[in-house]
Amino acid sequence: MPRLALILAPLLALAACSDPDDRDQRALAGAAIGTGAGALIGSVTGSAGRGALIGGALGTLAGALTPPPQPEAIPGEPRLAQPYDPRHGGWHDQYGQWHYGQPPQGYQPNYK
Repeated sequence: MPRLALILAPLLALAACSDPDDRDQRALAGAAIGTGAGALIGSVTGSAGRGALIGGALGTLAGALTPPPQPEAIPGEPRLAQPYDPRHGGWHDQYGQWHYGQPPQGYQPNYK
């Protein structure tokens, strides 16, 4: 069991470093998480290798089919109502990128 934990810990750590906007990275993160979970469940039932294979395949499928996050669908984003957010000392441009400091003179955002 300790060897299994040493093998699975880096997989789960790498899964946390994935970009949720990239479909391939979501699939790889799902594979890592599924492999770890499948191996743990499989070790309890008697076959850690088979559990890891099944969990990895299901995790890959789930990660690839999961849609990317949509921040514009998140309710209650008060900082997008104004270009400058004094609480955090910066502003969002029309592409959603964060910039520190004041926006350029006369800047009018064209987002919702």
